[in-house]
Amino acid sequence: MREEKVVMYESPEAASLQTVTGWVDATGRFWGKDEHMARYCGSTHRHCAKNPEHPIHATTGWCETCHAESRAAKFAAMPKRVWAGEAITEYDGDLYFFDEEDLRDYLIEHEVDLADLRLVFCTPNYPRQIDPNDHFCDDLPEDGEVSDDQLLAAFELLNEMIAKCPPLSWSPGYEAVELPQAFIDMVASERLEAQA
Repeated sequence: MREEKVVMYESPEAASLQTVTGWVDATGRFWGKDEHMARYCGSTHRHCAKNPEHPIHATTGWCETCHAESRAAKFAAMPKRVWAGEAITEYDGDLYFFDEEDLRDYLIEHEVDLADLRLVFCTPNYPRQIDPNDHFCDDLPEDGEVSDDQLLAAFELLNEMIAKCPPLSWSPGYEAVELPQAFIDMVASERLEAQA
């Protein structure tokens, strides 16, 4: 059997004074060879990595110009469909329109240029049905299931009602809105009337 080597606390073998070189951020944290992390943690702003001509931005954020260009390209690549009065929303906004009158009033009141308008169709968010075994999973024994017939019948009735429920809310979809020419003409004529 091999004997374990004994190194005493006071011994020069236990420790030695060394000079270490490495990157240190503005707060004094040592990063060794990781220059990127030292600069990232020690800075507040940086140049855009994709285009140095863009304005500087917060180190912990992103370049607003690149983000806007990326979102515009994504919107331009979306399939388009003619609007027939369905729920729609602003792309990158939080305004929702549920009928022609809502959109018309908004466009006229806020003098929105139709060329700048970026709208997408909405997708409905329906309530999800409830599985009693999932709902009571913390109360059931391991691998156990709800077996009470009355409770199961109550969940079944509840799920039938949930299935008949209208959407709870709406989310932006992935199809761009193309406004019908008749709607565009109507908005233009109402703007002219408002100016007269």
